[in-house]
Amino acid sequence: MLQPDLTSNEIWELLPTMMSEDIIALPDHPAVKEHHLLKLLERPDLPVEFLRSLSRDRRWVKSPRIRFKLVNNPVMPVAEAMNHIKFLFWRDLNFTVQNFRIPSEVRHGAESLLIKRLQAMATGEKVNLARVAAGRVLKLLRTEKNPRVATALLENPRLLEEDVLFAVNQKSTPAPVLESVARDAKWSSRRNVRVALIRNPKTPISVSLSFVSSLHAGDAAELLKDSKVPLAVRRMIKTRLGGASR
Repeated sequence: MLQPDLTSNEIWELLPTMMSEDIIALPDHPAVKEHHLLKLLERPDLPVEFLRSLSRDRRWVKSPRIRFKLVNNPVMPVAEAMNHIKFLFWRDLNFTVQNFRIPSEVRHGAESLLIKRLQAMATGEKVNLARVAAGRVLKLLRTEKNPRVATALLENPRLLEEDVLFAVNQKSTPAPVLESVARDAKWSSRRNVRVALIRNPKTPISVSLSFVSSLHAGDAAELLKDSKVPLAVRRMIKTRLGGASR
């Protein structure tokens, strides 16, 4: 039985080993504060009845941090978790999407909600999200026209070459975004990315010309026949091929 005269510090010490009966009674204890519940919600062995009761307790679920911990507890019932994801901030939603300890329904629900919010997000928020996004959110950000967001996406450790190529190969991708890719040391060193940049007519000619000298002979020959490649670039490629043949 949880003694009513326990102090805040004493409760804190009990949290790692607290038994089910006391856990269920904890939210009503007079000495309990938010940080106690946040710590407790890190335990993966909590009684389902406690999680369900806490998720319906208006005294505590008004806290965004408690909502977040409830949603991301692996024992949390799916229906209860789904009721709370709509209150999460975008950073918390992004974490939830990538938390593979929780049910897939909750992760997919968080992802769908984050996608819906994407359009209304401020540029600064999109920049921060681009650096850490995953899954369908990352795929959507590949079509972002803002150079700041595109540049931030290039820093995302989950970004693959196929994602960069997707963005570079789109006719709608603006020149500043292509320049961001060209300036990125990691991605501009990739053979396929360089070829794709040269092939995109929106890539600044100065950028394309800087890549010509590093082209493989086979790539150069293919680009020479591609009418989408600017004439000045094709002339430079032709000059290079002519020099290579002598």
